[in-house]
Amino acid sequence: MPAPKKPSPSSPGTNHAPAQPPGTPGHRPGAGPSLTNPAPPPPEPGTRRTTAPTRAEALRWWRAGYDAGRQAAEHEHQAQARRDRLIASYRTQRAADQQARLDALLLEAIAALAGLFSRPDHPGNR
Repeated sequence: MPAPKKPSPSSPGTNHAPAQPPGTPGHRPGAGPSLTNPAPPPPEPGTRRTTAPTRAEALRWWRAGYDAGRQAAEHEHQAQARRDRLIASYRTQRAADQQARLDALLLEAIAALAGLFSRPDHPGNR
């Protein structure tokens, strides 16, 4: 296990000025710590230090997610359009089949009626 890294002397959170005793110019008693950022605590052993993404990285991740969502929406739109075309085709075919059945039934009924009225013993044939 590697030893924790010491903060660099050039890091902005390091205060290089020696502590001033009370009563020296520029120090007010009770003013609290200086306004410089303290050095971050060293990471605990066995943990990884994460860094915040830069604006450019965040923008790249956002763009990748946006593009993926847009692509998924486009695929969904294409699938819905294909489904609509298949349904329309099915309904058209079903209507054509029903019309063909109805036409066949009507022709059969006409033929049956013609057979009844074309008999030689029919009163209209005398």
